[in-house]
Formats: sequence, structure tokens, C-alpha cells
Amino acid sequence: MKNIIKIRTRLIVYTLILCGAFYYISPALAQNGTAPAQNTATVPAKTAENKPAETASINEKTKPMAQPKSPGLIDLFIAGGWSMWPLLLASVIGMGVAIERTYFFIRTKLIIKGFNQALIDKIEQGGLPEAEKYLAETKDQKISDVLSNGLDVSQKDSELFVKGIEREAGEVITLLERGLAILAAVSTIAPLIGFLGTVSGMINAFDAIANADQVNAKVVAAGIKEALITTAAGLIVAIPAMSFHQVLTGKVNGFAADVEEAANRIYKELLKMQAKKA
Repeated sequence: MKNIIKIRTRLIVYTLILCGAFYYISPALAQNGTAPAQNTATVPAKTAENKPAETASINEKTKPMAQPKSPGLIDLFIAGGWSMWPLLLASVIGMGVAIERTYFFIRTKLIIKGFNQALIDKIEQGGLPEAEKYLAETKDQKISDVLSNGLDVSQKDSELFVKGIEREAGEVITLLERGLAILAAVSTIAPLIGFLGTVSGMINAFDAIANADQVNAKVVAAGIKEALITTAAGLIVAIPAMSFHQVLTGKVNGFAADVEEAANRIYKELLKMQAKKA
């Protein structure tokens, strides 16, 4: 129970840190346009009466135009409409799970490089006793824990060993796959929410056209902007979640394959021992 509370606390802290860092270091998504060239031409005065008026007019023309302010993340979030809120929730959940799972895999020692080859060499040198010694030497690895527990419950019986390995490996793989379903759900649902926001924005754009006496770009700009923002936001949320899901799933599948390879080698050795006894 304490471990679960610690993991959840870390998950919340990492998520808040990530959101804050993303907000403060993200540049504006829209860049300022180029300022218009200043008009430096002067007009000669015709008479003494109109000289002050013409001079004032020229000064007004030569003043630089105010540059439009680039929209920030909050402005884009508001412009995206209602669909941005579920996308924000999905992004927080997805990134929180991704950070927690990444930390878990970094902290957990699954298998050292060259483990299976070293195990095969030990079996060829001294049979099953040497393999058991090697497993004891590498007991900090998850694969050694799985194989050792399988041998303990087997009592040197090959069939019991298979059942024990299936149970032990199943428990470890279930622990490794925890949270991956959430990442898969986020990567699937986020684009759908973004597309739903796209449809909502287009509906608003056509509704503005229907209610306007004169149609121009400004009438439909808000609806089209909402549609594009929600589409982009859905993909921004889905792509990292899918990437983390694929990487972590590959680690789980690789560990399962390594366990199966090592277990098959020990299983063959158990069969040889039973054949000698018979």
C-alpha cells in the first residue's frame, strides 16, 4: 500500500513539473509578421497656410504600425473551444503514466546483456547445478528471479517447471504492462477528440456564414481556427503517448522472449536428467 501511495505521489509531482516546464519554455506558436516599411517621403509645402496640416499628415504616415501580438498557449487553448479541456486531461494522464512507467523500467533490472548466452555456457559446463549458481549470482535481475522460483517449485520435474515459469513470468509481465493500456487509450482517443473539435469548429464557421449579411474571411476565421487548433492538439497529445506505448511494449515483449528462451534451455536440461534417471 505504501509503495502504491509513493508511486501515485511521484506521478502527480512529475506531471505538475512537466506541465509547468512545458508552459514556461514553449515558444509562441505564431510568429510576428514583418513590420511594414516606413514611408520617409516628404511633400513640399505649397502655401504657408496648409504647411502645418501637411506636415502633421506626413508624420502620421511615417509612424510605424502596431505589430499584432502573437497568441500564446493560453490564447490558443481558449480559441480551441470546449474540446481542448478533454485533450488537456488526456495529455496530463498520458504524460503522467509515461513518466511513471519510464522511471519504473529504469529502476527495475530486467535482464543484463548476454544473460542467455552466459546461462547456456554454464549449463554446458556443469549442467543444472552451474545454472543454479549463475542464477544466484544474478539474483538482482528479474529474469533470474523468475527462473529461480520456477526451479524451486518444480522439484526437478520438467512439467512442474513449465507451469511454475508460466505463473512466475505471468506475474512479472502483468506488473510490467501496468499502465500501458492507459497509454494505448490516450493515443487512440486523443485524435478522435481532436477531429470532433474540428467538426465543431467547421459547424461554427458555417453557422457564422449563415447568420452574416456579408461573407468575408473574418466571418469564418474563428471557426476554422478552432478546427485547426483542435486537430493539431489531438495529434500533439496522441503522438507522444503512442511513442511511449510502442517503446515500453517492446521492452515487455523482449523480456518475455528472453524468459522463454532461457526457460526452454533449462527445460531441455531437466528432460535430460529425467531420461538418465529412467
